[in-house]
Amino acid sequence: MKFLLSVLTLWMLVPVVCPAQDQPAVYDSLTDRTLSRQEMQDDLQYLRKVMEAVHPGLYRYTPRPVMDQRLDSFYDRLTGSLPFYDYYRSMASLVAGVRCAHTSILPGRNWESHFMRNVPLFPYSLHFIKDRAYIILNQTADTTLKPGFELLAINGQSITDIRQVIFDHSWSDGYNTTNKQQRLNQGMFAILYYLSVGRPTQFELTCKDFSGQTIQVKTPAMTMTTSSANFRQNPVNKDILRMYVNRKRDDLELDIKKDHNAALLTIRTFGGAAAGKISSFLPKAMKELEKKQIRHLVIDLRSNGGGWDSAGVILFTYLINKPSRYYVRQHAITDTSQYLALSDLSPEDLKNVKNELVGEKDGTFSLKESAAAGLSLQVPKPQHFTGKVYFIMNGASASTTSEFLAAAHANQLGVFIGEEDGGNYAGGNGGSFIGLVLPNSKIKISIPLFVL
Repeated sequence: MKFLLSVLTLWMLVPVVCPAQDQPAVYDSLTDRTLSRQEMQDDLQYLRKVMEAVHPGLYRYTPRPVMDQRLDSFYDRLTGSLPFYDYYRSMASLVAGVRCAHTSILPGRNWESHFMRNVPLFPYSLHFIKDRAYIILNQTADTTLKPGFELLAINGQSITDIRQVIFDHSWSDGYNTTNKQQRLNQGMFAILYYLSVGRPTQFELTCKDFSGQTIQVKTPAMTMTTSSANFRQNPVNKDILRMYVNRKRDDLELDIKKDHNAALLTIRTFGGAAAGKISSFLPKAMKELEKKQIRHLVIDLRSNGGGWDSAGVILFTYLINKPSRYYVRQHAITDTSQYLALSDLSPEDLKNVKNELVGEKDGTFSLKESAAAGLSLQVPKPQHFTGKVYFIMNGASASTTSEFLAAAHANQLGVFIGEEDGGNYAGGNGGSFIGLVLPNSKIKISIPLFVL
């Protein structure tokens, strides 16, 4: 079974792959939707039933009495009709309170295409360093604001306050904030601002230029499709395009620095084609390191959002020098729920659930060692690396990647460099998922089935 890859795309790159084209007048039909009290309460009750039946981490960070009180209180506050986005915002806050990076919420099943074509958004990409934000891409035709300018406020609201509002409505494991921050840095600021903060048709920006002077600029909101017409043509983006967007990069790379007796192994994802290639790539890489007598290996996992857990396990076996544990246990809270039929489990997996799970005294169910990669004792590969290892990570090193880093740290496999990764050291929730679509609002919520 696989881990869920991030449900978020790198929106700063959308204009590269989406050519500009003539569009009808911008119009977000969801702004017209109003949900009745009954519709919202029914959706909430449905979500609650499913989470209580299958979510293994619902009470991991919040005791059940407290979570029950939150759900009851939210239900009672639904006393009248609400616009769609007001209800969505409240639901997002509730989902964020579960404190699970794989329990995510989206406005609907086909939200990506809807937002790209119909929704007027903030037309700049930002990079946050702590609580300060800097423009990295100008997706307007105006050249006033350049990459590197600091953004101080939007429509009179400080960027610090805006970031906090987005954090309050965004998901992550436990109390982790680096993953929320890096989500903004990967191009999601405009979407999350629209969903969590506000939906203005014009933005008044207060910025600080390279000389420290404060400047103000007004710019209209734009769809991602419209922004694509400006993205490459605006000359202020030239250096960013050259350094980051136009540069060809492979998901798996080995760069040997013979003069320094060191090598850089970059793994940008554990998913997609890389998951299938890693088992053939690593033996060749290790053979090359041995041939050139490299004693220092830097493994760059920054912004690796995860993928297949088996790919992380394979890398692990090339770094250990004795039999070691990767996972101790994976467990679920049910093996029979009717809601499993809504999951991404194949028909064959659904039929085989009871054969792959073992009941425990506490009422939960553990996955058998034979049913998942990493549960059995891992044995070092014959060509495993025996030198010094350094891991580089950041808050976008998440899901499978954060679990690999936790296993590597627990087994003292190297030195860890960078910011806290985007997961939870004690493990997260994942494995397989239900993509739950609420019957009335059509809001989509991802619910994991296993504690890892």
